[in-house]
Amino acid sequence: MAVQRRESVTTADVARAAMVSKATAARVLSGRGSASEEARERVLRAAETLGYVPNELAKAMSIGVTNTIGVVIPDIANPFFASVVRGISDRLRSKGIEIIISNTDNDPQVEARALRLLAAKRVDGLVLAPVIPGPSKVAADLSDKGLPMVLLDRRTEGLEAIPLVSLDHAATARLATRHLLTLGHERIAILTEVPELALHQPNPSGGIHRPAALRLWGHVSALRDAGIDLDPGLVLGADYDQQSAAQAVRSGLPRTGATALFCTDSVLTSGAYRGIAALGIRLPDQLSFIGFDDQDWTTMVTPAVTVMAQPPKKLGDAAADVLLRRVEEPEVPVEDTIFQGELLVRGSTRPLGAKSPRAGVRGSSQPTELVEESS
Repeated sequence: MAVQRRESVTTADVARAAMVSKATAARVLSGRGSASEEARERVLRAAETLGYVPNELAKAMSIGVTNTIGVVIPDIANPFFASVVRGISDRLRSKGIEIIISNTDNDPQVEARALRLLAAKRVDGLVLAPVIPGPSKVAADLSDKGLPMVLLDRRTEGLEAIPLVSLDHAATARLATRHLLTLGHERIAILTEVPELALHQPNPSGGIHRPAALRLWGHVSALRDAGIDLDPGLVLGADYDQQSAAQAVRSGLPRTGATALFCTDSVLTSGAYRGIAALGIRLPDQLSFIGFDDQDWTTMVTPAVTVMAQPPKKLGDAAADVLLRRVEEPEVPVEDTIFQGELLVRGSTRPLGAKSPRAGVRGSSQPTELVEESS
């Protein structure tokens, strides 16, 4: 059976039903301009009777506000970004603003298309976690043209003038490594996406904030503060996926003689844990282990995993607040908003040698107990 499409009720329809001019009806329905109280009541009564729905796009074009914000992130499946987006959404919704989310999979072409589409939809502003390594020319162009924007988690080349809301990546990694050092560990392996940068200091003062590089440098600086030079053999590299991380641990960790392992993000942490289990290494008897991000599964395994926790809800709230300030007062400079990470000490770390006659990775055959994560 064919479905009849309902014709939209127009301003002219409302005007005829209310027996007023179209101009009067338009003023009442838009909330702009003046009309007598009697005319206003007739127009509103007619609009309700007819089921009038305002054309939001036309309204947005006339007043320049859509009450929508674009949020562009690299991986919505990552629990960290999912939690941050929830914080952004909750904060903005409380102010009558909705968000449009785009997932880029860290693909610069996908990001460019998403940014152009959101701009075409006349969003009032953008929260962007830019593709690494960048540069994001479309984002820079939109910012230069006056679209309010806030960067989330990282800053890439060409976006130095846009305010950033982020974790202090280097300081958080330093805290993790210092914890292991205070426990007596000196041979500390690190699993990172950027092993090639281990001997190169990033330059956050230059405006570039690549999380993986800053976390790696935080680890290196903590070692140097303790008088320990980085051993390149303790730097394990993996792509940004769990399988790659698991393989890097399985193939690389047994050769290191490491007594501790630090993972620099949540995806690598999940993969590394599986690699440790496959090697049959006992935590923390044979290896102390620190992950990144307080994921649910880290408290559901035995022993629970010590982690560096980010505050995703606070990051989301701050990103929304900073963007609203940019929308309302675009000429007022806004400084970066930087949060500190928190060390959550659990059962996967312990002092070197404590109840551990075989400390250090030697390829034990006893597996770490695993508890399946609930869906």
